[in-house]
Amino acid sequence: MDEPEARLIELHRPWARPVRPLPPVEQTEATIQHRLAAIAEARAQVFALIERDRDDAIELLRAMVRIPSVNPSDGFEQEMARYTAQVMRELGMEVLEVETAPRRGNALGKLRAGEGPSLLFYAHLDTVPVGAPSEWTYPPFSATVAEGRIWGRGAKDCKLGLAAAIMAVRALREAGLPLRGEVQIVAAADEEMGGHLGIARLIDRGLIHADYAIYGEGTPDRITIGHRGWVNLRLTTRGRTAHTAAKTHGVNAILQMCRLAPVIDALDFPDWQPHPVVPYPPVASVNVIQGGFKANVVPDRCSITVDVRFPPGMTHQTILARVQAVLAELQALDPPLGPVDIELTNLARPSYVEPDEPLVHYVARAVAEVTGAQPRAIGMPATSDSRWILLDAGIPIVNFSMGNDSGHRPNEWCGIQDLIDNVKIYALASMLLLQ
Repeated sequence: MDEPEARLIELHRPWARPVRPLPPVEQTEATIQHRLAAIAEARAQVFALIERDRDDAIELLRAMVRIPSVNPSDGFEQEMARYTAQVMRELGMEVLEVETAPRRGNALGKLRAGEGPSLLFYAHLDTVPVGAPSEWTYPPFSATVAEGRIWGRGAKDCKLGLAAAIMAVRALREAGLPLRGEVQIVAAADEEMGGHLGIARLIDRGLIHADYAIYGEGTPDRITIGHRGWVNLRLTTRGRTAHTAAKTHGVNAILQMCRLAPVIDALDFPDWQPHPVVPYPPVASVNVIQGGFKANVVPDRCSITVDVRFPPGMTHQTILARVQAVLAELQALDPPLGPVDIELTNLARPSYVEPDEPLVHYVARAVAEVTGAQPRAIGMPATSDSRWILLDAGIPIVNFSMGNDSGHRPNEWCGIQDLIDNVKIYALASMLLLQ
């Protein structure tokens, strides 16, 4: 399967998970309280180890940031996957390295503590490009420590979550694994393009099985329990070439696109309904344009790529139908818009777990115990790789990290205390869930 075909595999995947009965919230909270009391001594020991090793946590994240794993790039995630696999082996984890596509590295680690349930920590290895280096205060792969922060591309998105999971496993192991079952870490490729060539292929190969999952992205104030879907459309206006000197003999596709692009960028969906978990409205943005091939030729093609994010309850068919309706309106005007081709180039499904899912309460309690603040359980406006784990592997999953809003921007950073708190939260969540 080539990459364009892989980006559309969700056309043929489930868009919902089977509904299962959930225990009353009061029962879940009572169980959590009981488990907190049972692990009090082990928790103190694990937290002391995390504080002792805080410099190692800092250096681990810095080492990860220094490894470029830009998607796209020549090396993609290969070096980062090898490094992650090496670190997990040094912890005594059983490790598998998998190349899910050429140069697309992935690392899976497991540490078993006897019979019992399993908890999967998921993080992605790839980052977005750095953009203009001149906009960075510190070089983007220097992992500079300043102002109580670690600066660099990937420091927040999502190497923070990966480093925190590894250091949490290290502390648990040194404390004698005060839990039962299995802790897993999956570090995968391709999240920044939708995960089709990373976590999706690991699942399809039968490599992802767990009872619970925590995705290492987010912000301290929320447990993310859902997300919007994602559609990319390529719209192409068609004209007729001509020499500039005789331009009236041609039809300029770029000028046709100048009529179309603002309408598509302002695309609305009058019938959309807010979702209780993911309440954000659908939004479209024209983010790429390509047109013309020579300065002295009237262009006969111009294309835009439109990024559409949409809540649960909508599908790609909803979006295509709305785009086609808008095109019909423009083509009915005088003068009419010329022919327009529509191509679906990328698709990601929305997904969510119910707020009463026990995993949500366990992770929220771990956050509150460490930070002293109760996070909200709500969906996010972006799209998430969590859909693969929830919808295709059937594993309940939430997103959480002590991140911030600096991802995808110049001067991305991770607070050092945030990193240490994140390690504690993941360790405590592991002890609570694996009892």
